[in-house]
Amino acid sequence: VKLDKALYGCIEAARLWYQNLRATLEGMGFKANACDPCVFNKTIDGKQCTVCVYVDDLLITSQRAASVEWVIEQLREAYRTITVHRGEQHNYLGMTFDFSKKGEVRIDMQKYISDCVDTYQVRGTAATPASEHLFSVRDSERLSHEQAELFHSIVARLLYLAKRVRPDLLTAVSFLCTRVQQPDKDDWGKLQRLLRYLNGTKELGIILRADPGELRVKTYVDASYGVHTDKKSHTGLVISLGSGPIFVRSHKQRIVTKSTTEAELVGCSDSVTQALWTREFLGEQGYAMGPAVVYQDNMSTMHLISNGKAASERTRHISIRYFWIKDRVDTEEVVVEHLASEKMLADIVTKPLQGDLFRNLRRGLLGG
Repeated sequence: VKLDKALYGCIEAARLWYQNLRATLEGMGFKANACDPCVFNKTIDGKQCTVCVYVDDLLITSQRAASVEWVIEQLREAYRTITVHRGEQHNYLGMTFDFSKKGEVRIDMQKYISDCVDTYQVRGTAATPASEHLFSVRDSERLSHEQAELFHSIVARLLYLAKRVRPDLLTAVSFLCTRVQQPDKDDWGKLQRLLRYLNGTKELGIILRADPGELRVKTYVDASYGVHTDKKSHTGLVISLGSGPIFVRSHKQRIVTKSTTEAELVGCSDSVTQALWTREFLGEQGYAMGPAVVYQDNMSTMHLISNGKAASERTRHISIRYFWIKDRVDTEEVVVEHLASEKMLADIVTKPLQGDLFRNLRRGLLGG
């Protein structure tokens, strides 16, 4: 069947809608960010106006309220019926953005969390998302088909939450994601603990503030050596512009490494690409960007990066692809700085921390 126009739900409809909306915005004088085709910018009376697009939800920002109103009127002329939300609080893609305090934005999903807690009838609380034995896989009875499907569904809902406003859940969620194909009762117990932690921390979200002065991409990278049952290590990445995260990732490394130093180097190599993209994106947004700062708590890894090659017989086997950071340091796109382990925010997304260390790093991670 050949369609005369895009129909909702068809594979090609989303692209056709984007092309239509992009043509409308470009007709208004907007230009897409070269690093992200869903972010559009235009300078109006000396101030930048930005439009962020997610399907048919648009977030419009500018220092000039008149610029925002002009964009709204132009969109109304093009599409006739549009819904507009103004003010200091906005609900966007399930998140609540609160701009009421100058210089910061608080983002949370309290309604989403309450719905999860109520739907799964969670009782009790837990001090941390996971026990110290999170990555251990024990021989345990497999879940029934129905319970396994429920396990998969809950983990998917928690992943959606963790990737947006609750990165403190990400270490536990990333592990549970590896167990959704054949979950057992031990995995079910780990999931229930995570839900109890969520029940006791419904109010938490992230608070974003930019550092004063020059805008810098601050990149925290850490790795936990050989923690998985297949002996692979786990990498954590946190990117911030001040306080609070703008990007967080927690994942198992693809290769088996032979030392903590090598695991940290692999983690850095896999993570710096995201930091460089963030730097380029902000440059396209019109900010003067210095080098991205990469924080590392392993001096041996920093020595390898500085040399750009193996330093001894113990590191000669490391693939050359993991030394490409040296070139970025030489071109002053990246600078590597040492940071004490107790201040390494990425530590919380590489291992199941407990007690005061978890609470302190959680405060730093969420920007509280």
